[in-house]
Amino acid sequence: MTFRSITSVQIIVSYGIELGIDEDRLLQGSGLVSAQLADHDQLVEGKQELQVLNNLMLNTSCPFKVGMALGCRYHLTSYGIMGYALLASSTARKAIELGLRYLDLTYVFSQITLTELKDDLSLRFSCDIPGELGELVLVRDMLGAAMLQREVFESNDWPIQLQFTSPQPPGLSLEDIKQRLGAEIEFNASYNGFAGLAPLLDLPLIKANEATARLCEAQCSQLLQQKQNWQPVAKLVKDTLVHLGLTASMQDIAQHLARTTRTLHRQLTLEQTSWRQVRDDVRFGIAEALLLTPIQLDEIAERLGFSDGANFSHSFKRCKNMTPSQYRKQVKKQR
Repeated sequence: MTFRSITSVQIIVSYGIELGIDEDRLLQGSGLVSAQLADHDQLVEGKQELQVLNNLMLNTSCPFKVGMALGCRYHLTSYGIMGYALLASSTARKAIELGLRYLDLTYVFSQITLTELKDDLSLRFSCDIPGELGELVLVRDMLGAAMLQREVFESNDWPIQLQFTSPQPPGLSLEDIKQRLGAEIEFNASYNGFAGLAPLLDLPLIKANEATARLCEAQCSQLLQQKQNWQPVAKLVKDTLVHLGLTASMQDIAQHLARTTRTLHRQLTLEQTSWRQVRDDVRFGIAEALLLTPIQLDEIAERLGFSDGANFSHSFKRCKNMTPSQYRKQVKKQR
């Protein structure tokens, strides 16, 4: 169960009403009522927002077009204190890193990664929500991010490429979107996201203010921890390890979760576990899945961050009371 501000639902419903869709129809099945939309302190579950988005989609004809139009309605002010933190960041790199660190404070449902490839950096989006609803959500999240960069960087000629893997929908006019975002749009691309970021990441931002950025980030950190309080810290660490990769250090995980390593260590201790135990749980959970395939032990060891197959085998036996080869044989017998 994930909670978020009702602001995004307010934006969705407002847009739907402008399209002539009745408010009750937009809220149908979400468990929300009209009176709640007026309460700016109201929290909603992620699944409730998705239901409202699905109702919007069912009452319109083109999810892609709806996603583009809806995404353009998300402004810096929609994100509260996080919007000010982005605005006060010293560089584009710092703003993007902050945005990814506090992604749970936004309204996105997509996964976002900063990817380095050859001489360029790209911000890539993926969404595991199936069907047309997933398409609407992905496009909305991407356009919302594009609006943020437009407002943070205050430039119409920022030479980035907004690209989609899907073909251009019939009848979709891009001129208004291009003018509003100051970006080129490409379809039938190899990934969904923003390309051409490398030359711009370390340029200073116009409204950079170190003191304001620190103050706003501290408040973001507090909000994020409040939001995460209902989840076991060990689960947060496991999910973050899977997201960042098994080479991530405890310091990397702590920074991503907006807390110090000392705080993370204390919280894991209170749950009667440790960084090493949680990391091993993730590592050997993946190892068990890989051992079901014909992949060689040395390759599995490399994928899991071990120096060699012998080190992997020793650690696996310490954790599972059997060697990887013995585990493979046992699984084969059980099949």
